[in-house]
Amino acid sequence: MNKRFLWAPLGLLALAALACGSGTGNGNGTEAAPALYRDNFSDEGSGWCVDSDADAALSYDSGQYLFEVNDTEWFVWCNPGENFDDVHLEVSVENSGGTGDTAFGLMCHFQEASGDFYYAGVTAAGDYIISLYQNGEDNFLAEGTTDEVDPDAGTYQVGMNCNNGTIALYVNGTKIDSGDDDTYSSGDIGLFAWTVDEAPAEIRYDDIVVTAP
Repeated sequence: MNKRFLWAPLGLLALAALACGSGTGNGNGTEAAPALYRDNFSDEGSGWCVDSDADAALSYDSGQYLFEVNDTEWFVWCNPGENFDDVHLEVSVENSGGTGDTAFGLMCHFQEASGDFYYAGVTAAGDYIISLYQNGEDNFLAEGTTDEVDPDAGTYQVGMNCNNGTIALYVNGTKIDSGDDDTYSSGDIGLFAWTVDEAPAEIRYDDIVVTAP
């Protein structure tokens, strides 16, 4: 289990990242085009991380993919070991722990060699971030607060578009914001959970789908 300390947005807090091992499955959905990849997390061998320590745990749980984060100011992610060019990602997210300042979202163009990646996420309170993490630092592409997020909803449909140098964040089908950067145009996808002041946190993901943008 590798750990990496970051300077992270949403308050520029020092976080630790738990980067677990990944597999190479192509998801367990049976539907063909237009999906490039899909996973409903019913198959515990589909390639996502299963690991834990005192700070965080990642596991398959009741047909969902579960992030449990026990510390504040902690960033945890997993990649399934895939590779795509420009993509659109969608995933269903349940903030089952009820923490208002835990960010949840998606990653694209993860670089295995360097650990660089784009990520886009939102909290139940409506704070959001779109960023390129590169060389141990965040390069903010967009951030702010949106009223498109219902803090009492519990479950959200989060989307991310990584296309032609533009990284965009969507919540429940509404575009929240976007930023421009053309450093990377291909790589792995991923999911993350990120605590700020509230812990423990519990984030559940389901039905991730990757399509052409």
